[in-house]
Order: sequence, then structure tokens, then C-alpha cells
Amino acid sequence: MFSAISKAIRQLDDKAFRSVLLKALALTAGIFILVGFGASEAFSLVPEFEYGWLNTVISFLAGLGFLLGGFFLFPLVISALIGLFLDDISDAVERKHYPQDDPAHDLPILSSIWDAVKFLALVIACNLIVLPLYFIPVINLFVYYLLNGYLISREYFQMVAIRHHDVEEVTRLRKTNASELYLMGIVIAFSLTIPILNLIAPIIATAAMVHLYKKRVGSVPKSRELVA
Repeated sequence: MFSAISKAIRQLDDKAFRSVLLKALALTAGIFILVGFGASEAFSLVPEFEYGWLNTVISFLAGLGFLLGGFFLFPLVISALIGLFLDDISDAVERKHYPQDDPAHDLPILSSIWDAVKFLALVIACNLIVLPLYFIPVINLFVYYLLNGYLISREYFQMVAIRHHDVEEVTRLRKTNASELYLMGIVIAFSLTIPILNLIAPIIATAAMVHLYKKRVGSVPKSRELVA
């Protein structure tokens, strides 16, 4: 796992990686601007109460909820959106490290969009269900890491492997040493809570998942092939 992460980090200067990051950032910013505008408009429709202090409390809780939601959901949203450009990252990794392997079949753009939307919807829905727990110190971090670690590990591996196999084979590969994938997901979820790092963490995660996938199918990296 750590070898996969190390290889992914060393490839961050790849042109394809930078392009994906810029596009995902632009889309994420646009989504949060729209969500913020919609939330502001919706809150303006809430009638004011007779007691001024009650209105202040409600305004404070609404603002706090939006900030907490943004803190936890921003990296997850950008993570899901990077799925739209997963082919670019995966192709760059496979081109550099596994040129001897059969090329992947590119997924149709509509299929990529649908997968990204499903992942985003699943992440938001699951996090909204446990949202009350996010207000409890310490417990909120455990819930966040365990829940999103599972979601991220499952979906990222799925998106990487489906470029080479059918769903049944992808499921079989994912269940092979599933604990390693889950641990990878938790590491990624943790990195998503660190400012600045959370912007590039989804790209590192995607690249690392390619290496873990190749490990499962028995591919020989380019460097090892040359040594042999």
C-alpha cells in the first residue's frame, strides 16, 4: 500500500495530473457556489420568530451546519468529480509504469458521468445520515474516517478496475485482501481532512489504486521488467 502511494506521489508532476486537478477544482467551486446560493435563498424563506435571540440561535446553527458540511463534503465532492477524469489519471499511470500490459478500454463519457453522480449521491446521502454524529467531538472523526474510508476504497477500486474487467471480476478482485483496500481508503479519508493536501489527495488515491489493482492481477511494473 505504501509503495503504491509513494509511486503516486512521485508522479504528481505529470501533466495529466495537473490538468485533472484544475478541472475538478473549477467544477467543485461551481457546485459549492450554487449550493451556497440555494441555501441562502432557502433560509431567507424561513419566517422570523417573535424572540430575537431565537432567530440568532437558528442563524448561528445554520451557519455552523453549513461550515461543517462544507468542511467534510468539499473534499468528498472533489473526490467524486475527479472520477469524471479517472481515465486520464489511470492512463498516465499505466503508460508510465505498466506499458507492457494490455491497454484499458475507455469508458463512455456518459457512463463516467453517471458513475461519478452515483458516487457523489452515495457519499452525500451516507454523510447526511450520520450528520448528527459530526457534532460530537472525537466521535465525528472516527465516524468520518470509517464510513468514508469504506466508500472511497470501494468506489475508487471499482472505477479503476472496471476499465479492464466486467463487474463480477472487479468484485472478486476487490474482495482479495479487502482489508488493504479499506486501510487505503481510511488513509485517503484522513488526507481529505488536511487543508491543501485534500486538493491533491483524490488524484494520489486514484493513481495508488491503479497500482493496487495491478498488484492484484499480477502485472509486472516497468522497472522490475527491465531488471529481469
